[in-house]
Amino acid sequence: MIATILPESANFHAVGYNERKVSKGVARLLEIQNFGTLGTFGKTTPGELVKYLQEYTSRNSRIKKAQFHVAISCKGHEWSEEKLLDFAHRYLKEMGYAEPEQPLLVYSHYDTDNTHLHIVTSRIAPNGRKIAHDHERRHSQEAIDRILGMNWKKKTGKDMDAAMQYTFSSFAQFKAVMFSLGYESYQ
Repeated sequence: MIATILPESANFHAVGYNERKVSKGVARLLEIQNFGTLGTFGKTTPGELVKYLQEYTSRNSRIKKAQFHVAISCKGHEWSEEKLLDFAHRYLKEMGYAEPEQPLLVYSHYDTDNTHLHIVTSRIAPNGRKIAHDHERRHSQEAIDRILGMNWKKKTGKDMDAAMQYTFSSFAQFKAVMFSLGYESYQ
């Protein structure tokens, strides 16, 4: 599972990017949440979505680039769109973007060989405070690991123990063992 945090923006350009993909037929708006009455009485325009996000973001005038845009993808098509959407909701909660009234757009894309979603929201919480984003990429990977139940330190320790069960007389042999376990080794 990979979550790629894409560039922040003041004008929520990610909405236009995703809506262009929708108009080309290689994506669809999978979910829209907390956009007031938008989408209730028919199709919304990208301009309406951007305007709503900008008005919502005006709750905190100190934040200049409030767009949070992340792509979540799995290897190939091993996860269904529904399972990936469930993962995305859990990811957003772990990252602090799942409070009630937080606006959310989720797009499903079909233009690559991987099942993937694009999520667009604001870095501003409903109460006007900025959602914490210090060390965001590291926090993102930790969130993914928690959701998937991965403990990399424990796994690496077990893999090292397994590697040490082999007898090798050169670094090249050790490197081959580590490579077979999925690691790169450097001297």
